[in-house]
Amino acid sequence: MACSLPPGLERPDYVVVGAGIVGLATAYHVAGRCGGCSILVVEKRHGPGHGDTGRSAAAFRAVFSSKLNVMLALSSIEYYMSVQRGGTDLGMLDLGYLFVLPEASVERFEKYASWLRELGVESRWFDAVFLEDAIGLRRRPGEEGELMGLPEVAKAVLFQPAGVLRPERLVEHYAREAKERGVSFLYGCEAKRLIVKPRPELGVRGEPLPWQEGYVAGVELASGAEVRPREATIVAAGAEAYKLLEPIGVDPHFRPKKQRVYVVRAATGPLRRLLRAEGFNRHGFMPFVLLPRGVYVRPVPEENSFWTGGSTRLGHPLAWEPDPQPEPWIYEYGVAPVLRSYLPAFAAAASPDAAWAGFYDVSIDSRPVVHSPAEGLVVAGGTSGSGIMKADAVGRAAAALAEGADNVVLYGGRRVELWELGLTRRRLEQEELVI
Repeated sequence: MACSLPPGLERPDYVVVGAGIVGLATAYHVAGRCGGCSILVVEKRHGPGHGDTGRSAAAFRAVFSSKLNVMLALSSIEYYMSVQRGGTDLGMLDLGYLFVLPEASVERFEKYASWLRELGVESRWFDAVFLEDAIGLRRRPGEEGELMGLPEVAKAVLFQPAGVLRPERLVEHYAREAKERGVSFLYGCEAKRLIVKPRPELGVRGEPLPWQEGYVAGVELASGAEVRPREATIVAAGAEAYKLLEPIGVDPHFRPKKQRVYVVRAATGPLRRLLRAEGFNRHGFMPFVLLPRGVYVRPVPEENSFWTGGSTRLGHPLAWEPDPQPEPWIYEYGVAPVLRSYLPAFAAAASPDAAWAGFYDVSIDSRPVVHSPAEGLVVAGGTSGSGIMKADAVGRAAAALAEGADNVVLYGGRRVELWELGLTRRRLEQEELVI
């Protein structure tokens, strides 16, 4: 892949690798903090948000078991809402996240709801009778569901703020605002490797040697051109970050995990009624629904359809693919049987109308990783499927760390110590609500 540097940008102050939502938010906030410095964003695809950001389910929530995740998500959601109130339509609909629960999960979610309320996340409970009337939810999953061991539904809880947005509009917002702050973009140009240099440099084989200090001096592009920033190289390449970090001996502490999204058009009367479910939110649409066993249903009102998928954990590799494709059998055998067991409106949807696949960059505890593993290098990733939900906060944190700060003030005034997102002093706090 050939690419050429814009004149004068061989030595920017900062270079950001990746123009997904985290890279864009990072570049925007670096520009906001440093005021007038030069920033170059390098992206191998031919536009912003063309990777995993554009292949996500594009939803938002602040419902997590980790307090840090809640803070990051709430701050980002509040920022996005402020952008929308300011006249930039991000397609945000606060539809809520509806967790459909078996009896065994009710007490745990009651505890979540109690402490989440103290942080600003509201909740409402619904019984099985209401759910049957509102969305046709089947309390007992039927013969097929019994064969799969699906549990009986006891209750459901709706959390807000939560809902859906248009990812391309959020991408456009950050890209536009970053350009207004002077950020330059180089698209269609792959970052091939990080340039590691020793101090002092002797020019001998194997540097940096055990007794030398090493640092990241920049990045080499596919064309062979080198970008050597004055301050730092920020790797925000999501699930592909390992390809730059591992060759220089840096463990990213997050790995690619394939995810699939299947589109079901609301082509029947029952599905159209399901899409227009009343009683959950002011918009009069069905909320984002989480069924037992990790299957979700995301309403897409503007397309008169649903996006659906499910968690795949044990038995599926942590591995990246150059052109990920959604496997039809995962929908047929893994997603559709759960859908029709609980929501009979999907019984007539024999196959999806469209589908795509992308990757999560999954961290060890499903919380973002923002750290500086070497001089001249900042890594921002590990969003574990909630990149859009937390991008603004993660971008602010990465920008602060690149500038050498110890903490960051998020949108809305919440302060986070950067070591909480790093690795050296990180307290492992396993996130339990990963979708």
